[in-house]
Amino acid sequence: MLHNETRELLVKGYEATHDAEGIAKAYSVSTWTVYRSVRQKRETGSVELRTSQRGRKAVLITEDKENIRRCIEEKPDITVEEIREELSLCASYSTVERAINAMGYTLKKKSLYASERDRLRCAGKTQRMEGNDKA
Repeated sequence: MLHNETRELLVKGYEATHDAEGIAKAYSVSTWTVYRSVRQKRETGSVELRTSQRGRKAVLITEDKENIRRCIEEKPDITVEEIREELSLCASYSTVERAINAMGYTLKKKSLYASERDRLRCAGKTQRMEGNDKA
């Protein structure tokens, strides 16, 4: 990887001589590197490293994350799959789940205990046991 100063010298040398092969040999780089540096200078006005363009790009943009937050605030018991379907997200389940965790929300397992407690059969056992204690 070349330093920014070396890239500038490549471009200045090429602009002075228009001999890409000679410049490449002088700096021990390929002719392609010389041409690429000249093109970058012409298009962007700079030959600096473009570090912002490195690495894997995020699947969820800021707008997607805000929409996820809004969905959770409107309906706190919404599932990850429901969020993906409602917002038509192309991100995987685990990606959406990680985004939710990063926002500080936790996933809760829906419990059937509350609905079971309301059954007559369960309520009857409780009343019968209470009756035996009093007798």
